[in-house]
Amino acid sequence: MKKIQKKLSVVLAVMMVLCMFTALPFSASAAETSEETSAGNKINVTSNVADPVSYDYNAQTKQVVVTYLLKADHMIVNAQSSLTYDSKVLKLASTNTREKVFPVFQRSIVWNPSLTNKVRFTCSSLDLFNFKSENVYCTFTFDVVGSGDTTVNLNVDYLTGTEADTYKELFESEKKDIGYIDNSANKVAGAAFTAKAVLVQDEEPTTAPQPTTATQPTTVTQPTTATQPTTATQPATQPTTVAPSDVPTDGYYVYGDNIKLKLTTIGIDKVGGTIALQKGTYTFKLDNYGTLLGYSKTFTDTTTGLTFNKKFNGSTTLVATGGTYTFQVNTKTNALVVKYNKNLPNEYLIGDLNTILSPVKGKTIAVGSTYLAAGTYKFKLSADNVVYGYGRVINNTTNGDSLSLNSKYSSYVTLKATGGTYTFTLNTKTKKLVVGYVPAKDEKADDVHVSGDINLVLDDKGGESNVAVGKVKLGEGTYSFKIYNYGTAYTIGEKIVDRGTKNLKSSYTSNVTLIASGGTYTFSFNKTTGALKVTKK
Repeated sequence: MKKIQKKLSVVLAVMMVLCMFTALPFSASAAETSEETSAGNKINVTSNVADPVSYDYNAQTKQVVVTYLLKADHMIVNAQSSLTYDSKVLKLASTNTREKVFPVFQRSIVWNPSLTNKVRFTCSSLDLFNFKSENVYCTFTFDVVGSGDTTVNLNVDYLTGTEADTYKELFESEKKDIGYIDNSANKVAGAAFTAKAVLVQDEEPTTAPQPTTATQPTTVTQPTTATQPTTATQPATQPTTVAPSDVPTDGYYVYGDNIKLKLTTIGIDKVGGTIALQKGTYTFKLDNYGTLLGYSKTFTDTTTGLTFNKKFNGSTTLVATGGTYTFQVNTKTNALVVKYNKNLPNEYLIGDLNTILSPVKGKTIAVGSTYLAAGTYKFKLSADNVVYGYGRVINNTTNGDSLSLNSKYSSYVTLKATGGTYTFTLNTKTKKLVVGYVPAKDEKADDVHVSGDINLVLDDKGGESNVAVGKVKLGEGTYSFKIYNYGTAYTIGEKIVDRGTKNLKSSYTSNVTLIASGGTYTFSFNKTTGALKVTKK
């Protein structure tokens, strides 16, 4: 009986999808705040679940970014909503992708943005959605194409929570569903929405608030233009390719001119990450899913608690003597702790990347993985305080080849990235480097397959089997990949040496790395649990 109850949410979601192309009545209201007045030109942001706000705009207003935030006491299992607007004044911008508009729901969303003056969307997942800290429910960017008073309105039809915190609890415990909103009416307290907007004047970039969830550990950097270091203690210079619109929106980051580190879940309400820094000065803010939090403070190597806030414009300056630095943030208080180890790792990338290459036990191999936005990155290798270079340009990957790095070469390797997760595999003896790549998006959503350095379709008996299986012959080498389960990426930033089992999750971003000695490999992926088993013959 319990399992039947827990699946009612999924049945509801299916019914929601059937309604995607039908129209429902919508409500609208208005309030007023202003910065630059222009009579008769107001953008009202309203909702049936949030207090209204209003903004004056003028002829120089090019775009408006409308965001609805949600904070819920419990995990969310499904939702259905619709957004209305006046296309005579506002036009959906071409930059509105599913991932940008719904940064928490991501690929779980079914939406229709092609309707006239409205967008309908619904989602459901037994993996659950986390809005316990205030996260973005949806954020739409509009081009201003007309004038006059206009209203953007969000109508939340259904919002269902659950007392369960995990997929396992959902089915194996007596946790109950919570009907926060039912048929557009608030039924249960504990889910609070907030409406807001950002006006973009002329060519100003848009910066919309983003969610506060976290993903699998990675080390992230953004493009910079670095001067050529001659020793392993010389920091990269200030970037020239990073603009405010390039602020990452997929998690927590330490974000600055010459330091960019993705912070990932390390405990309850805690995110963290480790980075290798050369001697130098690093100025940064905290990036909370696209919202920059400031704090004006200078410290050397370590600090025991700086509380960041979006109201603070100042940046924090780390004076680094050089070594390994661990950043930890409490996501409830935004308090930062920085720990320091004077020892640098044996191998790590320098320049526009600060990726640590971790040794693989029993192998002469060191591996590091990081998510990179689209851009151009220049880097070298630091190994045992010796810098190795190579004057070559690569597009995303070395395509099965390797780069023979040499301490006699002063040139940088140039990586032209289209965006995705990049894995760097170094032979620590020969200093040959292989770059693997899995794209940020994989639009193929009609099967289960391995994507990346290995491309293999897994057979799930036409969707009838919970376990999808496939075999492939591989030569000796290192392979970086994700599993795509009907369009949703599952992964974990860990290594498999020839054979093993790993529990993959859709919330992680770092690639799985297979270190193969060569042979025939069987991949078995459980679509329900996310368990991946790799065996070798």
